[in-house]
Amino acid sequence: MDTTYRITRLSNDGQRLIEAASRDLNAQVPACPKWTNEELLTHMSIVWTGIAAQVRQTAAARIPWKQLPKQSPQEALTQVVTTLSETDPKTQLWTWGTDHTVRFFIRRAHLETTIHRVDAEQAVEDQTPVPAADSIDGVDELFTEVLAARERILPSGTLHLHQTDGAGEFMLAAVDGSISVSHEHAKGDAAIRATAEELFLCAWGRRSLDGLQLFGDIDIAAQWMALAP
Repeated sequence: MDTTYRITRLSNDGQRLIEAASRDLNAQVPACPKWTNEELLTHMSIVWTGIAAQVRQTAAARIPWKQLPKQSPQEALTQVVTTLSETDPKTQLWTWGTDHTVRFFIRRAHLETTIHRVDAEQAVEDQTPVPAADSIDGVDELFTEVLAARERILPSGTLHLHQTDGAGEFMLAAVDGSISVSHEHAKGDAAIRATAEELFLCAWGRRSLDGLQLFGDIDIAAQWMALAP
């Protein structure tokens, strides 16, 4: 996915996140019941400030993000958008993923902002669509990067995800304690057919399996969909 597109989506979704959350700072975030919208904005300020600092310094190790000077959500968003726009995506630096260039943080900032924009909107019951391309990319990042960096007990069965409004397909399997992801049409122990946005929201714990086309072992499907942090 083009980095300019990602940064534009980051900027637009970030503004929408701030606007939606600011409508009711005391509203609870459904997917994160310990958070209100005010705490969601605090989290995003830390994330945006941290990514900007990490990229500006091209650090060889993770900077302690929570120790950085606090910024308002708007200041933090403006800073991360400006920093990512002005930095060569091929610049080498530390990341916790498999890609050790600024592209990793551009993708992470884009998709982290997308899913938390959904959180802010769900809290005020005013949800707007997630583009299909962003949704499928968000599913891929979850299983290839985000969960790969975390300890998780993985399901014993396989799951096939099939996008009904495009060509996205995933076969998920646990192999030697790690997640194996292939993009193919194959039969799993369970399968989910849904739109790209439905797959994204379900994989990230922002909607239930209710109303989706489910096949095979439903418990296995539910276990895979429960892995998101």
